[in-house]
Amino acid sequence: MGKAAKLSARERLREERSRAAARQRRNRTLLIIGSAVAVVAVVVGVIVAVQSGRDEQSAFAGQAPPATLQSDGSIVMARQGVTKPVLEVYEDFQCPACKEFETVNNGTVQRLAAEGKVKVVYKTLAFVNPEGSLRAAGAGQCAATAGKFTEFHDVAFENQPDERVALTLNDLKGFGEQAGITDPAFATCVDRQKSAAQIQAFTKQTLSDKNFRGTPTLILDGRQLNQSEIYTVDGLTKAVTNAA
Repeated sequence: MGKAAKLSARERLREERSRAAARQRRNRTLLIIGSAVAVVAVVVGVIVAVQSGRDEQSAFAGQAPPATLQSDGSIVMARQGVTKPVLEVYEDFQCPACKEFETVNNGTVQRLAAEGKVKVVYKTLAFVNPEGSLRAAGAGQCAATAGKFTEFHDVAFENQPDERVALTLNDLKGFGEQAGITDPAFATCVDRQKSAAQIQAFTKQTLSDKNFRGTPTLILDGRQLNQSEIYTVDGLTKAVTNAA
């Protein structure tokens, strides 16, 4: 091969390498753009879901049916005469995922209950932050006795601290004040923590169930709801409507 031919071959090789490098740069750019678009889509979806949940919550604030404390420590929220379908809500007041659920679907739960489409049974556990969760679960029962469970429940989740920071009795009494509880018996109830043993026993029993996957867990007429049903307004609404 002559000198000119060798030079031409080298030039072609350089050109091909240059084109290959350019293709790689374009592909990387397209990949980055595609990933960014996907992230934006997810963020927008989350924002829409959260805002939808907040709109629901605002629309039904103060309109939820009565929530009454049961002898087993659960709290039932339902219009008079509504017995089914039954939605069991397992929560922990210090559970971050529970706050996420409440942010998206608390208003949905209250709306469906207010419309007489479901009987809601709250079953509060104490294990995420054993001390703080236990105090909060007991305070929730005290709020139910005072006729203000839903209000207390909403305030407690809105003001949830880091899960590593235990809610104090003073925190919980403050939540009661924010919820509109004026009866001094509420503060006394919170301080005494009479339901602590019952809550601990229920928590231990629930956690020993091999089918229990943590909080939040929602069970509708015996069927455990999936993530899309728990964390989207449409998903939860359709699940309850179809079960009616």
